[in-house]
Amino acid sequence: MVKCQKPQWDTRILFAPDRGSYDLNETLTLTCPVGYWSSSPEVACMKLNPRQRFLIPQIGWFVKDSMGQWKPVEGNMTCVEAFQVMPGTLEVSTTSIKLNWTCSLPDACQRMQATCRLAGPSSPPCEAEEVTAQEMLHGHKGTFTCPPLQPFTVYSVTISVPPSTILFTRLLRTKATVPEKPERLWLDASTGTLQWQALPSCKGEILGYQLNVTARSAQDGSFLEFQQVTVNSSVTQYTPPRQMPGSKYTVTVQGLTAAGAGDASYLEFQAYVSGKGFCSMGLLRLLSVHPVPYKMAAWP
Repeated sequence: MVKCQKPQWDTRILFAPDRGSYDLNETLTLTCPVGYWSSSPEVACMKLNPRQRFLIPQIGWFVKDSMGQWKPVEGNMTCVEAFQVMPGTLEVSTTSIKLNWTCSLPDACQRMQATCRLAGPSSPPCEAEEVTAQEMLHGHKGTFTCPPLQPFTVYSVTISVPPSTILFTRLLRTKATVPEKPERLWLDASTGTLQWQALPSCKGEILGYQLNVTARSAQDGSFLEFQQVTVNSSVTQYTPPRQMPGSKYTVTVQGLTAAGAGDASYLEFQAYVSGKGFCSMGLLRLLSVHPVPYKMAAWP
C-alpha cells in the first residue's frame, strides 16, 4: 500500500501523530514552539492528479488554501515568528519600559493583551508598589508603554493571547537613579572618626560614598584645607588624616550609584586642644537634610 513519508520540513515543527509514514487521506496537525506558528495548522496525505505528479509518486502532502480548497504543498512548511518586538526599539529608563511590536499573522494575534507587573514581592527597606497595568493591543503593529515605574526595580512584561499563548515575555530592570542621602552621619569625638549609616540599593546599586572635608579657621573663618575622598560601598567610616586644633570642619557624605551622587548629609565639628594637650573634637551641628552638589567648585 502506498503511504506518504514523514515530511522533512522545518525541524521545529511538531507532528501529531508523529510517525515515519502516513496513510492515504490521513490528516496531520502541525504545531510550533511558543511564539511561533506553522504556515498551516493542518496537512493531509492525498492522491495527486496526473498533472500534479511525476512518473512515480501517486500521493503527496496537501494544505488548504484561503478558499478552503486542498492544494499540493509547494516547498517547505515552516515555523513563522508571528509576533515580534522590533529590534532596537526596546527602551528602558528609570521610570518606564517601552517597546514597538509587529504581527505578521493577524489570525494569531487576535485579542492580544500586554501586561506589566512587579516581578516579585518587595521587601524592606526597598518596598516597591505593585503595578497592574494591562492593555489590549490591536492591528498589525503598535507601541506598548508600561505606566510610571520605580527606579532599579525588576518588572515582567508579557504579551499574550488568552487563554495561555505567550507571544513575548521578558524580565526587565528599570535604570538606576541617584540614591537617597545617608540618614545618619555622626562623629566619634574620642577618635575623630566620621561614621554614617549604609544606604540600601533601592534606587541603584551603591558603588561607594564620596566625602568632602573642608577645614576653616575657628577664629576668622578663613579657608585652611579641602579633601575629597571616595570609599567603596562596604566602608561606612572615615578618619581624616589630620585634625588641626582651632579649626572648624565641614563634612558632607553622599552615596554613589551608576547615575551619580545623591543628596548629602552635612556635619560640622571643631578641633581643639584639651587640658591634657591632646586634640579633641566637638560637634557643632548636624544637618542631615542639607543637599550639596556632586561636583564642588575648587577653592580659591
